[in-house]
Amino acid sequence: MEQEPISGNGYGKRPVWQWVIVYAVLAAIVYGLVYYFVFSNGSGSMRLTTGGYAPAPSQEYPPTAQQTPQPVSPPTSQPSNLNQPTENVQNIVTYTDSGFSPSTLTIKKGDTVTFKNTASGGMWVASKPHPMHTDYPAFDAKRKIAPGETYEFTFTNTGSWGYHNHMNPSERGTIVVQ
Repeated sequence: MEQEPISGNGYGKRPVWQWVIVYAVLAAIVYGLVYYFVFSNGSGSMRLTTGGYAPAPSQEYPPTAQQTPQPVSPPTSQPSNLNQPTENVQNIVTYTDSGFSPSTLTIKKGDTVTFKNTASGGMWVASKPHPMHTDYPAFDAKRKIAPGETYEFTFTNTGSWGYHNHMNPSERGTIVVQ
């Protein structure tokens, strides 16, 4: 009675290199699903001007009503709040084809920063480091912001927060929260 030789690799009839490819493909599929279901749903203290979703290319929205400026009468005496900061401070970072401007912005804890895309292409604001965005994970648009669109984020943590355009990581800036 003659015995058949037993293969020493323990993986049955397939060579090891085929099993490596199968496991790599499975890992890529699992990673893609996790990324899609975990990271593509925006959460935290961020707002997109379109209500959280990008409009479909065929959708058109009616223009919003503009407020008419009211005439202002000249002051008759010194206002009592000269040394107090204005409540309506605008913290805007503009994204152009050459990057973010200003590259560094200092704000107070609880302030909201608006990132306005005036470039010809999209931007994706995200905290450092690229591509993990782990320095301030909530500070991540989690999607491309189209030209003409804005992304707003309210900073609730003090510190110096570096950010970049996820689509072009060499374009960066810093938000200093006091």
